[in-house]
Amino acid sequence: MKLIPDLKQQIEVIIGTTLDEYEITIQEWTQSVANLVGLHGNSETSGDEGEIQGIPNQSISRSTLSDVISLNTGERIFFKVRMNEKEETVVCWGCAARSITVETRRLIELLIRTNMGLPDEIQPVVYENDREQYLTELGLWLKEQIEQPIKQESESVPDRFVVAAGLNAEKILFLLQGDTPDAHRLRSKELNKLLESYFGEEIVLIPLGEQEWIFMGDKEIVTEEAEEDTTEAKKDSLNAFCLGLYELVASEWAGVFHLSASLPCIPAQQLVSVTALLKESVHLGRAFHVTQHIHLPWDLHLERLVASIPDEQLIRFIQETGKDTLIFNDSETLATLETFFSLDCNVSETAKRLFIHRNTLVYRLDKIKQEIGYDVRHFESAVLVQFLLLMYKVTKKH
Repeated sequence: MKLIPDLKQQIEVIIGTTLDEYEITIQEWTQSVANLVGLHGNSETSGDEGEIQGIPNQSISRSTLSDVISLNTGERIFFKVRMNEKEETVVCWGCAARSITVETRRLIELLIRTNMGLPDEIQPVVYENDREQYLTELGLWLKEQIEQPIKQESESVPDRFVVAAGLNAEKILFLLQGDTPDAHRLRSKELNKLLESYFGEEIVLIPLGEQEWIFMGDKEIVTEEAEEDTTEAKKDSLNAFCLGLYELVASEWAGVFHLSASLPCIPAQQLVSVTALLKESVHLGRAFHVTQHIHLPWDLHLERLVASIPDEQLIRFIQETGKDTLIFNDSETLATLETFFSLDCNVSETAKRLFIHRNTLVYRLDKIKQEIGYDVRHFESAVLVQFLLLMYKVTKKH
């Protein structure tokens, strides 16, 4: 029994409310059905508390308990959407009973039954319009290119998508990943409206997964604040733009989001390679900088290099060079070093950022020198300690 991946999202759009997802045992489901059957004398009720629907209007036997699709406990309605007999579990969707009508409930049951009964390869997907369809299909194609390393990442986008999505124009690509609770999940339709209000133009929003999207912004809109027409100025402008965009999304939805962005590119030729780069940047950022949520490719060169080194060599390097890397376990030391490196080893600026006296920072740096034998105020030592810190973050996860 397998439902089309976005059926839940489509139903939520139709009914205008969120369906929470639960996983319970088959025994718990059948016991709930049996309890409600007993409450109503083994007969189906209609519109009352403790209502059972999804089975014929006749006496209910034990053998038919598993056929029940929905239960109304009075406060909430639960829909059985998937049953794993091997693991003896049932996946249910639930919503407040007052949030949907009897007719809507029957429509949901029909949609679930219809998709349960169809083979996976012919399950239908219903789109609101042609634009939603081709963007979804583009997302599936893009995901396939990235997940199959046999194909070249530079492969051009098929012509059927290029004109419809305007991929021949120079754009800036953004990747957004969400780690949100199911009840507060961000939906593509709502995200699209939010992004268009921020960008001030129509946005090409390509879904890559249930909580992952690629979207594009016009180069002039995103980098209009750049003081000069240089790569560094565009990076600075993008940093500020991403910060505002992240704060907007985070203020609208609960949960954690991760954002990355590219320099201007032509999506028709570079969509696959740039998307792969942004996904890698988010992965590296989440691994090396767990407290940050904006991960830009040009800020992760060292992290990318360290991640490419085999674990055995990382451990050997740490053992030969790092002396006692346990100092990195100390949160104060970790924050001091990361801030110091991010501010180009500037003692005064680091002290200001950490809200401590300059002498306090000097004391901490002297203590680090005593612990590991490297003075990070000197260039060569700073480079070495930064590598050690990144290597330590990778190896401690294994």
